[in-house]
Amino acid sequence: MSTQISRDVGCPKCGAAVPTRMWQGVCAQQNPELRVRALEETLFDWQCPRCGYRAQLVYPCLYHDRERGFMVYLAPNGSGREFQPVDVGGKFPQLAGVKKRVVSSPAELKEKILIFEAGLDDRAVELVKYALAGVLDKKHGEKAAEGYFVSADERANRISFCFFPEGRARAIPRSTRFDAYRKSLEIAAAAAETEAERNSFLPVDALAARGMLGEYLGAQEEK
Repeated sequence: MSTQISRDVGCPKCGAAVPTRMWQGVCAQQNPELRVRALEETLFDWQCPRCGYRAQLVYPCLYHDRERGFMVYLAPNGSGREFQPVDVGGKFPQLAGVKKRVVSSPAELKEKILIFEAGLDDRAVELVKYALAGVLDKKHGEKAAEGYFVSADERANRISFCFFPEGRARAIPRSTRFDAYRKSLEIAAAAAETEAERNSFLPVDALAARGMLGEYLGAQEEK
């Protein structure tokens, strides 16, 4: 279920103490309007009622989609990789089969929601994104500081992303054949998660993709 608390937040501009509602937990089915705000990246928007100062107030939040079977924990102030693993599946057996991920920004939260709502494997998606980022760097000299999944259309055989190169404010759209995702599924399957990993919140990002690809290529060389 969705849970919220209220805390006073000091305005950086005028110093006013503003009572602020914070969502510690968001259930997509119970509060669909919060799902929309997460996808619009406005869930953490904050405004001072006294002076009008606007900011993004990001705090820990657990997003849960019961129907699609996934949970995403937003752990801000640093990398999601600093999040200490918790044996969620062991303590709560009913969550053992639920996909559990940890992210560090609202943009990453949005991306995971889009990926899982599309019925895709986020590990395979990260592998495709990792490959496209490499092409963008090698062929165009644009090193991506950030990159996000946008959409997938299996019938049209396309999967799309947007990249934000270092030093550029505007995103660069890139897409490739959906066949690349199918191939990446093979690589992801070869890097099967352990039971401990399946029971914990895991970061699945570019670093994870690089690790999976390295393991796969190493195994291929040994054959």
